[in-house]
Amino acid sequence: MSLAPLKILIVEDNLSFALELEMLLDEMGYTDTLRADHSGTALDYIYSQEPDLILMDIDINGNLSGLQLGEKIAHLDIPVLYITALQEAPYQEASRQSNTIGYLVKPVQPLTLRSAIDLAIAKVQALKESEKNDAIESREHFITQQFFFFKKRHIYYKVAIKDILYAQSDDNYVKVQVRHADAFILRITLKNLEELLPADAFLRTHRRYIVAVNHIDAINFQDSTLIMDDGAELPVSQTKRQELESHIRKLG
Repeated sequence: MSLAPLKILIVEDNLSFALELEMLLDEMGYTDTLRADHSGTALDYIYSQEPDLILMDIDINGNLSGLQLGEKIAHLDIPVLYITALQEAPYQEASRQSNTIGYLVKPVQPLTLRSAIDLAIAKVQALKESEKNDAIESREHFITQQFFFFKKRHIYYKVAIKDILYAQSDDNYVKVQVRHADAFILRITLKNLEELLPADAFLRTHRRYIVAVNHIDAINFQDSTLIMDDGAELPVSQTKRQELESHIRKLG
C-alpha cells in the first residue's frame, strides 16, 4: 500500500474550466481527481468513489443544483468547496449545509485554490476535533472516524486508521508506521497523538510507543517485548505490562 493524496471530485459542467481546475490540482500534487458535469453523475461518483473533498459548481447540469446536491450528501460529511461565477456568491445559503467549508469565485488562481484547500482542511479539522484543539494546533493533521489526514510538502494525504501499526516518539515529532507503506512524520507529541487515536484500538505500551492492538503478532512478557505483524520488535515497559495484559484479555 502506498500513501496517496486526497481524492478530489470536480463537479463542473464547463469542460475548459474543469480541465483548468484539474491541471491546477495536478500541479499542486493532487493527481487523484474525478470530473463530473452532471448532478446525477456526481452523485454516482460520490457514493462509489468516496472522494475526500468536492469542488462543486453551484450551477450545474442535472436535476439538482450544486447546493441541492450538497444538501443531499450532507450526511456523508464530505467537505464541499462551492464554485461560482458570481462576485456575490450565495455564501449564506451554502453555509447552512453541514458539510460546506467555503466557496471560490471564478476564475480561480493557483494560490487561491491552495489556500482554499488548506482552509477547508482546517475547517473540517475544527468540526471533527473541536474538543481536542490543544492537541492539533499545527493544523497539519486531523483524524476522522476512519482516516488519519496529514500534510506533507503542502499536500494532504490520508491513511486508514486500521492500517496504522504503531507510532514511535522522537521528542516533539512522531513517526507513524503504516502497513505495507513508508512511515510518515507528524509534528506532534506522542501524548497528543494518543488523545487523537481511538482508545479501544491503540495502546501506549512504552513511553516512546503506541501500538495498534489488532496488529500485535506475539507478546513476550518475559523479555518485555512484542512483535508486530510487520516483524517489528517493540519494547513494553514494566508499568504498561499489566495494562497490556488486561487489554488482551478483554479482546479474548
